[in-house]
Amino acid sequence: MNALMMALDSIREKKGRSFLTMLGIIIGVTAVLVLVALVSGYNADITAYYEKLGVNKVTVELTWYDQSRAEDVMGLLYAYGNGELSGMVTGVSPDQKTSKTVKYRSGSVDSSTIYFGSDQWADCNNYTLDSGRDILDYDIEGRSRVCVIGAYVADALFQYADPIGETIYLNGDPFVVVGTYYQKDGSGEDSMDNAVVVPYSLSRSLLGTGYLTSYTVKVGKSDDVDTVIGKLDSYLTGQIDSSVGTYTLTDGNAAMTASNDEMTSMSVVLGGIAGIALLVGGIGIMNIMLVTVTERTREIGIKKSIGAPRREIVTQFLVEAAILSGLGGLIGIGLGFLLSAVLGKAMYGLILFPSTLITVGAVCFSVVIGIVFGIYPAAKASNLQPVDALRAD
Repeated sequence: MNALMMALDSIREKKGRSFLTMLGIIIGVTAVLVLVALVSGYNADITAYYEKLGVNKVTVELTWYDQSRAEDVMGLLYAYGNGELSGMVTGVSPDQKTSKTVKYRSGSVDSSTIYFGSDQWADCNNYTLDSGRDILDYDIEGRSRVCVIGAYVADALFQYADPIGETIYLNGDPFVVVGTYYQKDGSGEDSMDNAVVVPYSLSRSLLGTGYLTSYTVKVGKSDDVDTVIGKLDSYLTGQIDSSVGTYTLTDGNAAMTASNDEMTSMSVVLGGIAGIALLVGGIGIMNIMLVTVTERTREIGIKKSIGAPRREIVTQFLVEAAILSGLGGLIGIGLGFLLSAVLGKAMYGLILFPSTLITVGAVCFSVVIGIVFGIYPAAKASNLQPVDALRAD
């Protein structure tokens, strides 16, 4: 307790110097907390984006060498996915799209994304029906000119009116709105809600081709993705003549996994950079403690001359170093939480706070840094000879 009181008195006597000593620790702890919080916020933002797109998807891409012998792979995939793979697959749909102007009366939306979908398109792409109905089998078989629109298109063209049953025009072609989807990606023109889904059987009239080249197979559980890819590979090998065309299968989760791995690596790198700032702060503490030892040489000599043990001298300076670094850590935590919240809101629209584990770890590390870098000055003080110390000015 005596060592603690003396350390606090010493810090109060030289407030300016003490604050500058703590500054390195403050900057280091603040940097650690803010960088880790922002990386976690970015990771959450990316994860949310992929979840909006829909996870556990397998993309099938076709390349036809001979267009005259191209096959209707959609029918094959749909039957296989909803037949033999029905225990693992929850939906199959084309993944084909184009961009067109959508008009209704005097209103219009430029460059809406037009998707050519099956009756399982919404399940494959993580859309939820809001009103009306979805695309159905008989729409596809009858090439019905119907569509389901996203929330942005519905708001832009109809505002508060009911769009069900109304006719909109896609580059002049009339389509009856039979359903709307809930908003899932904000209200901007570049959002996923600026979407119109039509039966994929209309691809020839709208795209000029009856053969689509990209498909999505939605898998129920991530554990089954690799199994589904293997079965699709075997099935398509037997269905597609290699002299006519080829195909590729892509795990839709791979991009999200790669992004998470990249964020983990970035966290380590940024944490290391911030850790260097903490080390610099520790060196600053050591320098100031060496100055303190020089300034208090006579005090140390008096203590040793009246029998103060070496342990007491070491403890006195180590406690002071630990208090300096600990206070710096606490101030750094306050700044770290404040900056994390402000920057998180500005960059990602999220209120970000560092995790409890990172916060506690940063404080403990700052205290350890102070003790480690305080050992040499404390040892130097305890090794002073009383006679030499008492002669000091």
